[in-house]
Amino acid sequence: MAYQLRLGEMIEAMYRAKMPDEVKAYTDQLEKIGTEMSKALAAKIGVNGGEVTYGAGMFAAPFWPATEGQPLPEELEDLDCEDCWGED
Repeated sequence: MAYQLRLGEMIEAMYRAKMPDEVKAYTDQLEKIGTEMSKALAAKIGVNGGEVTYGAGMFAAPFWPATEGQPLPEELEDLDCEDCWGED
């Protein structure tokens, strides 16, 4: 059986291995492609999507309503705190 790491966990392991140049290069690349993914998904489901950033051991992008009162799209349900949808 193999030891499985998510991308954020690999970045954390690289920090521990003292690989700052590689961490910067890979983080920049993953943030860029993640932002492209965020924008594509947001356009498809009719919401706003922001830039991906790395922090607290994970890559994440904000999504928020395109219009006031817009309901949470089903594609995003159960992926984060639904009570946060529409908050500033």
